[in-house]
Amino acid sequence: MTKKSLMNSAIEQTVKALTEFEAALDRAKAEATEADRRATKDAIDWAEAAKSSAIAEATEIAARRVTQARAEAEAEAVKIRAKAESELAAFEGSLSRRRTAAAELAARRLLGEAV
Repeated sequence: MTKKSLMNSAIEQTVKALTEFEAALDRAKAEATEADRRATKDAIDWAEAAKSSAIAEATEIAARRVTQARAEAEAEAVKIRAKAESELAAFEGSLSRRRTAAAELAARRLLGEAV
């Protein structure tokens, strides 16, 4: 072979090697991009799952607190109602006694008795 053909052969081999290297580099870039995309998607999926879990837990805690508060309020309402009924009965009893006493006083006056 001549010097010129040896040089051309070396250049062709170098170009071929560079082309193969460029193709391998492009594949590596594509794989890295895909890996990045998958990692981002996985992170988003994990964040959404964590968010859903946190919302579900917060909802459950809130529901328990509302149920507990309602039960406490109902118990307090029962106590208040019982006290009100007791006080009403005492008031009605006092009113009845005073009404009876007032009626007796009015009757005595009408009959001319001394008060």
